[in-house]
Amino acid sequence: MTDKFVKFSLKGDPSWTVKQRCAECVKGGNLVKTVIIAVCVGVLIQQLSVCIRKLIHIPITTYTHFDFNKTIYYPSLTFCREPPYKYDKLLDYGLYSHPRYTSTWASFNFSDIVLDELWEEITYNENDIFVQYGLYNLKDNVKIKPKMQFVMGRCYTLSPNILNTDAAKATGYSITLQHSAADIETSTSVYPPGYHVHVHYTREPFTEVEVYNGGLVDYLYVNVGETIDVKLKVDEYVKISSDDELCTNEDYYSANVCTEEYVWKKVIEQVGCSGPWMDCDVSRCDNYTSMRNLISAYLKLYAQHDCEICPRFCRSLLYNAYVADRQSSYTWDPADKKWLSNAGALQTQLNLYFNSMMVSVYEERYNYDWNLFLSDLGGSIGFLLGLSVVGLLEILEKTWQLFIRPHIQDFRKKKTSIDSSATADIDTLQKNREFLQKYIDWNTKNVEN
Repeated sequence: MTDKFVKFSLKGDPSWTVKQRCAECVKGGNLVKTVIIAVCVGVLIQQLSVCIRKLIHIPITTYTHFDFNKTIYYPSLTFCREPPYKYDKLLDYGLYSHPRYTSTWASFNFSDIVLDELWEEITYNENDIFVQYGLYNLKDNVKIKPKMQFVMGRCYTLSPNILNTDAAKATGYSITLQHSAADIETSTSVYPPGYHVHVHYTREPFTEVEVYNGGLVDYLYVNVGETIDVKLKVDEYVKISSDDELCTNEDYYSANVCTEEYVWKKVIEQVGCSGPWMDCDVSRCDNYTSMRNLISAYLKLYAQHDCEICPRFCRSLLYNAYVADRQSSYTWDPADKKWLSNAGALQTQLNLYFNSMMVSVYEERYNYDWNLFLSDLGGSIGFLLGLSVVGLLEILEKTWQLFIRPHIQDFRKKKTSIDSSATADIDTLQKNREFLQKYIDWNTKNVEN
């Protein structure tokens, strides 16, 4: 009874050492409990480290949902004619084929002909391409802008001026394009006469330069004499900028323009001069050798380059074009056994429209925050150690009473003891000084006597 009482008294004694308390944890049945608790604490630390890493490097998850809009914004359409250059004008300037073939420049008169004027002459203007165009039945709902290219000649981009509130064929784009009989007879292209149609986001102007991440462009080819109905679908992408994949929301920025200017700069650095399709202040090439080098360098880089400095938009739209109906202006005559052309054989009709106001949204979101961290923390501590906030407070209280406060009290006692010893030493020294002073005074008096 006495031993138990002494043992109990020692347990309640704050001066009981940490070593003695630890020893009690590994005796008898406490050993199994201690091992289990140690394993749970180890697992808890591992889980907490994972959660902390998530807070530092927050994971990103892509969510998909569908929005039904009240208004919808049509894409921009860029039309590039095929063939891209006027064959008769090329012959007038001594160029017998597409300018990409460097041999055609061998006899070109660089001293008398300005390249910018040449490109204006040999490429097609707006009236050569369009018969009519409009959005929601009105031409004023569309703005048109030319864009000079090298491989594709002068292209034209139609962009909407309005937001549409209806999704129907009658409210979409209606465009009539044309060719001439000479185009059919003198075409030297690998493509049959027609039009390259590029469907793209209005904030990303078209360029023939290959753009990282695709440049948000859909594409279809329209032959001469066809009537095509195209249904449009739009996907919205919302991206979070990161160190690995940068994106931007800056106004007046374009990844296509940035990439195109990057390629121009690289080509000009190699050659030392520019071409008429390049919008820059560098002087144009003025001899056969420099023009040949310019064309060779451009054709090598425009489709295969290493540009990684042009981030895309954090929020962008990708339009998808699906051909719903395609008819040709040529019919088969069984009597004569040959194809006959209709009256509009040299014209091409293109109708592009939305048939739904639904938008598919692919949105990146952060998948971890402080709320989830606290949930993981509470779940791990509760499951592995069976603790709650109240239990944690009790553990902190016990830790203070049994471990921290005794050490603080011992430290204070030692400090008090040291201060007392120092005070005693000072008193003794003072007394010795007084005795020494009295002794010196006594000797002085004896010497005088």
